[in-house]
Amino acid sequence: MKKITKIVPVALAFVAVVLLLLSSCDKMDDIQRKYAEKDEQVYLGKVDSIKYFSGFGRAKITWYIGSDPKVEKTIIYWNRRKDSIVKDFVRKGAGVQKDSVIVENLPEGSTLFEFRNINNRGETSLYSSSTITVWGSEFAVGLRARKLTAFNFDYAQSLFTLNLSPSARGDSVIYSEIVYKDKVGAEKTVRIERATEEVQLPNFPDAGEFKFRTVFFPPQGLDIVYNEFKTYRAPDAISNRGVKLSVTGRMASKYFTGEGQSIYEWNATGGIIRYAVNADGSLTQTASVASLVPRATYRDFFYYNEDRFIGINTAGAVSMHQIQNAQLIFVKATPTSANTFGTGFTMPRFVPGNGFFLSVLAASTDALTSGEVKAWYAKNDATFGAPNGVTVGTGYAIYEPLTMFNNQSLLGVDANGNLWSIPITANGSLGYRSRIGTGWNRFKKIVGVGTSLLCMEENGNFYVFNNFNSTDKYWIVN
Repeated sequence: MKKITKIVPVALAFVAVVLLLLSSCDKMDDIQRKYAEKDEQVYLGKVDSIKYFSGFGRAKITWYIGSDPKVEKTIIYWNRRKDSIVKDFVRKGAGVQKDSVIVENLPEGSTLFEFRNINNRGETSLYSSSTITVWGSEFAVGLRARKLTAFNFDYAQSLFTLNLSPSARGDSVIYSEIVYKDKVGAEKTVRIERATEEVQLPNFPDAGEFKFRTVFFPPQGLDIVYNEFKTYRAPDAISNRGVKLSVTGRMASKYFTGEGQSIYEWNATGGIIRYAVNADGSLTQTASVASLVPRATYRDFFYYNEDRFIGINTAGAVSMHQIQNAQLIFVKATPTSANTFGTGFTMPRFVPGNGFFLSVLAASTDALTSGEVKAWYAKNDATFGAPNGVTVGTGYAIYEPLTMFNNQSLLGVDANGNLWSIPITANGSLGYRSRIGTGWNRFKKIVGVGTSLLCMEENGNFYVFNNFNSTDKYWIVN
């Protein structure tokens, strides 16, 4: 009885294996029969060697078709095969043949294209694919366009002179273009070639506008590419001599702004006098300390930020100070506790900013350093940040006086009395120069306090220009 019990399970397992094998054989026969009854699949030769030439909202695509004589058409798909075009193929001879098509109305950026050859008998090739890049407005923004670097509006001559950044090898620039309307309303278009770095717009109205753009032809491209027109406006000319103040200044004194609505005078004996600038631009003396910053020790001295002042001694060392209880206190340098935290500051002029100050070199025969401006980033613990002593401009020795206005621009007067405005960023970087006035050699000192500009004539008379505008106005003051 025990032997029978053992044999039965083995027999059952054997039967199951036989049935499984028979079932598998049936399925295999079915698969073989299915493909045996089906005609053999024939594929046409597929598209090969796909290349493209980018265009503005379009692309030219080229490819090669082999010697297969049965190819009649090529279907090109994109947008996940939701869009397509059919290109008829006309064989011109035996062997490999090139074909091409221009596809219009494409989105900017990269798009996957798929290619398939077909004929009227329903035969097809395998797919070929290629990712193709199309240009658009964002592409044009990223190209190295030329920039306007100086705006010189001559009100008396109705002449607008503009300077452009130089073209560079590989920038794809063909030319630049300016469109404006002259004083009689006639539209003028000025083409600026690659080698031209100065252009004049004659008969230009004050407060008139012009549009500027650059035209490119990138390598391996299909189209000329235009960046967007940018509109510029000439300043609106006004005649204003300023409002005379009752206070009398001194040529031997240095004047600098501080604390938002204050102006400091550092006089010939080293005294510090502080004035409040009233709403109407007038001055009221609020503090005076005699011989606080001796001229025999300090070559330059100015307000920096918060309660900090910067001093440049006669040896060219820079120090930071506070004024406490009518005393000049050193802010000790960290971690050395030294009184100074920089040497070699022998530059003839310094212009204070907010969180930085500028040094200006004198004119020289070296074009790279003549009138060079560097930005110095002092911290309130009497240390310098990094990077430091960054060159932000050259050619500024021609301006005297030169001052910061409202922490937004530098104002400088050239030898001919023209007033120039140069935008300045929060880190001291300088922008393009614009002439915004004439007759300013009438003033020997200029100080910006908030939105007011205080100007002193050689005889000590102070004049104030309230709500001074350094961008949109052309100030005629003589």
